[in-house]
Amino acid sequence: MKAYAGQAQENFQSIRTELDNLVSDAVGVKYYGQNAFDFKTKCGQMAADLANALTTDMGRISESVRTATSNISAALGGSPVTIEFNGATVSPPAVPGDDGTVGASVVQLESFKTTVKTHFTAISDFFSDHLRSLEQTEWTSTAKDNAVQGVRSFTTGAKNKVDETSSEMINAIDEQIQALNRANQ
Repeated sequence: MKAYAGQAQENFQSIRTELDNLVSDAVGVKYYGQNAFDFKTKCGQMAADLANALTTDMGRISESVRTATSNISAALGGSPVTIEFNGATVSPPAVPGDDGTVGASVVQLESFKTTVKTHFTAISDFFSDHLRSLEQTEWTSTAKDNAVQGVRSFTTGAKNKVDETSSEMINAIDEQIQALNRANQ
C-alpha cells in the first residue's frame, strides 16, 4: 500500500506539473497582435479551467483511495494512506497587452500544437498509470474492488475532460493557422 501511495503521489504531482506547464505554454506562445492576445487568453483560460477541474477530480480520487486503503491498512495495524498533491487553484498568467507589435508564424503555432498534444497525452497517461498502479496492488477485497471501480470512473471522466479540452485547443490553434495561411496567399 505504501508503494502504491508513493506512486499515486508521483502521478498526481506529474499531472499537476503538466497542467501548470500547459497553462504557461498556452499564454506564452510566440504570437503577437490583438488576435494573438485574444487567442492566448482563450487558450490560457481553457488550460486553467481544465487544470482546476482535474485538480478537483484528483481530490476525489485521493479521498476515495484514502478511505478504502486506510480502512484496510488500519485493520492490518498500519497507518492511514494519504495522497498529497498541490490542490491550489490555477489561474492563467496575464497575457501581455497588445502593444501594437504584430508577429505571426505558422511554424510557431504548429510547434505550439505539438507541445499541447504532448501535455495532453502525458496527463492522460499519468491518470492511466495511477489507475493501473491501484489495480496491481496485492490487496484483494470488496473495498479494493469498490476503490478501483470509483477510481476507474473518476479516471474515465478526467480523461474525457482532457480529450475535450485537447480538441477545443487544437481547433483554436488550427483556426489561427488557417487565418494566417489565408492572409499569406
